[in-house]
Amino acid sequence: MFAILKGVKEDGLESAVTEMVDEVGLADKLNTVVRALSGGMKRKLSLGIALIGNSKVIILDEPTSGMDPYSMRLTWQLIKKIKKGRIILLTTHSMDEADELGDRIAIMADGSLKCCGSSLFLKHQYGVGYTLTLVKGAPTASIAADIVYRYVPSATCVSEVGTEISFKLPLAASSVFESMFREIESCIGRSVSNSETSISEDKNYFGIESYGISVTTLEEVFLRVAGCDFDEAESVQEGNNFVSIDSIPSGEQVPKRLSYAKLSGSYKKIIEGISSIVTRFCGLFVSIFLSFMHFLSMQCCSCCMISRSIFWQHSKALLIKRAVSARRDRKTIVFQLLIPVIFLLFGLLFLKLKPHPEQQSVTFTTSLFNPLLSGSGGGGPIPFDLSWPIAKEVAKNVEGGWIQKFKPTSYKFPDSERALADAVEAAGPTLGPVLLSMSEFLMSSFNESYQSRYGAVVMDEQYDDGSLGYTVLHNSSCQHAAPTFINLMNSAILRLATSDKNMTIRARNHPLPMTKSQRLQHHDLDAFSAAIIVNIAFSFIPASFAVPLVKEQEVKAKHQQLISGVSVISYWVSTYIWDFISFLFPSTFAIVLFYVFGLDQFIGRGFLPTVIMFLEYGLAIASSTYCLTFFFSDHSMAQNVVLLIHFFTGLILMVISFIMGLIKTTASANSFLKNFFRLSPGFCFADGLASLALLRQGMKDKSSDGIFDWNVTGASICYLGIEAIGYFFLTLGLELLPTCKLTPARLMEWWRKKPFQGDDSVLEPFLKSSSETSVHLDEDIDVRTERNRVLSGSIDNTILFLRNLQKVYPGGNHHRAKVAVDSLTFSVQAGECFGFLGTNGAGKTTTLSMLTGEESPTEGTAFIFGKDISSNPKAARRHIGYCPQFDALLEYLTVQEHLELYARIKGVLDYRMNDVVLEKLVEFDLLKHADKPSYTLSGGNKRKLSVAIAMIGDPPIVILDEPSTGMDPIAKRFMWEVISRLSTRQGKTAVILTTHSMNEAQALCTRIGIMVGGRLRCIGSPQHLKTRFGNHLELEIKPTEVSASDLENLCRIIQEMLFDIPSHPRSLLNDLEVCIGAIGSITSGNASVAEISLSKEMIIVVGRWLGNEERVKTLISSRSNSDGLFGEQLSEQLVREGGIPLPIFSEWWLAREKFSAIDSFILSSFPGATFHGCNGLSVKYQLPYREGLSLADVFGHLERNRNGSGMAEYSISQSTLETIFNHFASNS
Repeated sequence: MFAILKGVKEDGLESAVTEMVDEVGLADKLNTVVRALSGGMKRKLSLGIALIGNSKVIILDEPTSGMDPYSMRLTWQLIKKIKKGRIILLTTHSMDEADELGDRIAIMADGSLKCCGSSLFLKHQYGVGYTLTLVKGAPTASIAADIVYRYVPSATCVSEVGTEISFKLPLAASSVFESMFREIESCIGRSVSNSETSISEDKNYFGIESYGISVTTLEEVFLRVAGCDFDEAESVQEGNNFVSIDSIPSGEQVPKRLSYAKLSGSYKKIIEGISSIVTRFCGLFVSIFLSFMHFLSMQCCSCCMISRSIFWQHSKALLIKRAVSARRDRKTIVFQLLIPVIFLLFGLLFLKLKPHPEQQSVTFTTSLFNPLLSGSGGGGPIPFDLSWPIAKEVAKNVEGGWIQKFKPTSYKFPDSERALADAVEAAGPTLGPVLLSMSEFLMSSFNESYQSRYGAVVMDEQYDDGSLGYTVLHNSSCQHAAPTFINLMNSAILRLATSDKNMTIRARNHPLPMTKSQRLQHHDLDAFSAAIIVNIAFSFIPASFAVPLVKEQEVKAKHQQLISGVSVISYWVSTYIWDFISFLFPSTFAIVLFYVFGLDQFIGRGFLPTVIMFLEYGLAIASSTYCLTFFFSDHSMAQNVVLLIHFFTGLILMVISFIMGLIKTTASANSFLKNFFRLSPGFCFADGLASLALLRQGMKDKSSDGIFDWNVTGASICYLGIEAIGYFFLTLGLELLPTCKLTPARLMEWWRKKPFQGDDSVLEPFLKSSSETSVHLDEDIDVRTERNRVLSGSIDNTILFLRNLQKVYPGGNHHRAKVAVDSLTFSVQAGECFGFLGTNGAGKTTTLSMLTGEESPTEGTAFIFGKDISSNPKAARRHIGYCPQFDALLEYLTVQEHLELYARIKGVLDYRMNDVVLEKLVEFDLLKHADKPSYTLSGGNKRKLSVAIAMIGDPPIVILDEPSTGMDPIAKRFMWEVISRLSTRQGKTAVILTTHSMNEAQALCTRIGIMVGGRLRCIGSPQHLKTRFGNHLELEIKPTEVSASDLENLCRIIQEMLFDIPSHPRSLLNDLEVCIGAIGSITSGNASVAEISLSKEMIIVVGRWLGNEERVKTLISSRSNSDGLFGEQLSEQLVREGGIPLPIFSEWWLAREKFSAIDSFILSSFPGATFHGCNGLSVKYQLPYREGLSLADVFGHLERNRNGSGMAEYSISQSTLETIFNHFASNS
């Protein structure tokens, strides 16, 4: 679609789409619907849409957000591949991404541009030395800081998050690094002889796990430029569950007490009154209801029920949520209140404004005809048959029109048209020919007058007794034409007989007054019309019921509330109560309008059934709408479809039933179909009101005289009452159905014991794949050890463990069943932060969805505080705080109102509410955003709020699904501090963290598991994974800058060489003449160096003369990847401009010389080292581990040879987690 919009021709459309799908790595998802893609895959698709069509200007807004590191690297390669010849504007929160892709980088803060330049320029401008990063054995260990400060007293601690601590070291201190590193290495934990034991399991180990040193990174530049201040993050006291007012930074406004208290006084009283009334009068009903649901759930779903006090506490919280949202949701107010009221008001006004049935008398004169034609005076032409002499005399006495002479034509019919001839003869000798000729005459004389003709006269011959006869032909479209022309002729004959021109006959039509029966019929039809109008108007109300519910499902806010402790019954009962209360406003207004407009059928004798039907309709329409919401994932679609459904099942079915009831042949069928029509609340409501309106007309069963009779309102009232309860229980059933214990294992057992013959191929593959929990032969030894430990029960202090957890999605047409999670087994202890890493689509989010109850496992289970998520999901979820991958926020609630809502749900008492909410506002730096609706927050602040919701109430297990996605480095480090304080410092909470940031996993996680293809591929502490799977050191070197004297000498040498080359080709001389302007300047040797531009031929000659022709060939052939960004730019300039300025070429040549010297030094000093490309003006190598080689040895060797080898800066680190992650991802 987007390729067509961008102008891709049809013959190349398929190839362009296929190529782009392959480029972004979605070839295996070509026929997958978008909603089934993971977040990272959706970003890949968005990138493909931006790139397809060969757009020249491309804007990429965080293109790799949500991607795993492996996919991120592939995307970087794609962007670098396509950037030639295009302008790319890229925004990102990943400093690595900016460093890798950005030719120029701009940093903004507080709405203004702070700096702009290349990565090297920014690092040089804002860098302050080396960054030494150490990973401590425990968060409280101080040995690392002691060593650093002893050797480098001027060192500055720039961050300390979790087990990671970073120091800024001045450049001048590099001479002491070797000694400092040797002491650091002596403190690193002993090597692990048994691969099944990780360092983190050594209870006595509190030293240093690893360390690394680097020059200033772009992220550090960002932190410095943007003005990060971590001191503010420390304002929240560690180990203290409450924040005092004194700890709030000066200038911050403390929010008002509660959002509930911020409601207007009358609004607050309404909510309190509702809660009080509902509690008082519904207590018995709810007790019975809860008791029945407990029995039902124990039989079907084994759900843990809640006490009545918690039920009402949750219901109150949810009612306040709906009240606050409704106050700000204008769309819902319009649909629920304004449209029904306005439609009903104008509809009833229209009924009153129609013409009155008792009309005035009408005088029959020709002035009624053609009244608007000027000068006509009414009347108009009157075709008149003047065949007889007496006709001419009568015509002279005609008044009120002018005579248009008409002479009929005689016809002779052939024998074949004898029937027509007989018809003409039957009309008489005078009238017959007139009937045949009139149409032709009217057509032929049409243009004789602008006035319309409404009648014609045909006179008979005068009879013997002197009497006259005539026939009037009239236009039937004119209501009074016939009597008017008859009176016209009678008056003319009277004037002829009396010879008095003033004689006339006045004829009038006096309508009879309406009888009492007719008046009642008229009123009843008005009431029937009012019933139709009410049904149309009230069709909008259920649409307003559906919108907030589908919205909450759409953004996963409903699931977030259920995870936080809300029971299914509390959620739907509170929703039911609120929607019914909101329905009372339009229904009350409708009854008032019935009274104002005098609809006695509804306010007199029928008042009670009318009120009952309105109340029951509100309950039934709400519960039936709830059932429909389960089938929608888009609130706009739900609003439109629900509106049409209720309009059709209400009005249309009522009209169809009414018409069928009037026809004798369909009356019996109508009586039968009504039993099905009445399953719709809209039909029951409309039919009940219509029956009540037409009761006096006898259109219903004549024996039905009572207003509550079955065929009047009795059936509607009965059905509405049953539907109000039945559809509500159906809603609860649809909600609880996924939690029923119909597992694939039981399904397989039933299938194999089936008493009938069937095709085993239908379910057997799915059942087999879901039931078998075999261990893969290639399973990692650490993963197997963890599995055995969990299955054997050796899980002391474990508060969460998964046991062979599996999720299989059954296949459809042409698709095999997909195993999303494959026999996952591991445990998490209190005080542990478990990093759950994996590629996009690896099954991480699916696993978390099963833990939180959003998905049910196909096989296996998990235990949270000993509660089985399969058999007792409600009790298990009660211990979880959950931050989903996408923000599950309610758009009309403010930050403070969100925290208050979830605090109430988690049982925080009112007197503690302010302190608890204020604590989270301060802890997450959201105090200044407390009163902002969530839809106005930035992406980073939304993530902060989502994490705050997960942590409120101090749950023992917190699940964070990519909590720092979309955050800038400052906000990200702030979030790390909060998460670190939660897990490692408090020591009570277990955190499960999924992330695509390897730095985040390294800084926060005590253990990490990497998941690929639904399986756990490795598990252990970060250092254990790097020690076991990292087999090299990563070295990055930046050579010294080219000196001005060396550059000047090389430029002079090349210039002289170009002038002195013997027997050079004439074409080369011509190129040089063009470059420097004149022959004289060549011969004189005074050509300016800056004026000389080297073409391809000249570059080849220069490279051959300088002794390395192969080096320049890479520049000319555009294969400059190994030369880094500088070489790539020169290659592009050579193609674009046809030449390269001599100084720039000389600088590139000298830089390549330095790279070659460094390359020779590294390859000779470290056997087995491999070159891993250039990035800008730095070069990267991988140094393999070998016996006896330590980081101190590497640093010492590099430091001693630093000046001689031309190294300006360097950094060494172990294999990063990202390298290990990419290794597993590439082998999947």
